[in-house]
Order: sequence, then C-alpha cells, then structure tokens
Amino acid sequence: MSRCAAPEQHTAEYSSPARVLAHFFEKSRDRWKEKYTKLQARIKASRTESRDLRRSRDRWRAKAEALERKIEHLRTKLQEHSEQSPPAPSRLS
Repeated sequence: MSRCAAPEQHTAEYSSPARVLAHFFEKSRDRWKEKYTKLQARIKASRTESRDLRRSRDRWRAKAEALERKIEHLRTKLQEHSEQSPPAPSRLS
C-alpha cells in the first residue's frame, strides 16, 4: 500500500504588513463577537417574553374557565330555584 504525498500546504501570502492584517482581523473578530452578543441578547429577550406571555395566557385561561364553571353553577341553581317556586299569580282579574 503506497502512501499519498502530503497535500500541499497553502500558506496565505498577504501583501499587507502583519500589523495591518492583525488590526483588520482583530476588528473583524470584535464585530463578529458584538453581533453574536446582540443576537444572544435578542434570543434571551424573546424567550423571556414568550415565557411571560405563555404564563399570562395560562392564568387568563384558568380564570375564564373558573368563571365559566361559576356561571354554569349559578344557571343550574337558578333553574332549580325556578322549578321549585310556585308560579306567580296572574294579575288579569
């Protein structure tokens, strides 16, 4: 089994001085980090807002369901009361 020759190593040949390239690469890295940090903050804010909205919706849903049960209970009670009470006397005479 023969071994392939090692792939050619391509070294970047820059015409600018190393100090200028270092400054450029540092700025590029800093911009990328800043962009990433801002995106992470937006993601965290979105997740927090989503969580808060979900909790609020769940609280309102529970409150609405409790009120619906109360209304149904009161309707049942009213229905039972109207069935038990004698009819009102008529005023036609």
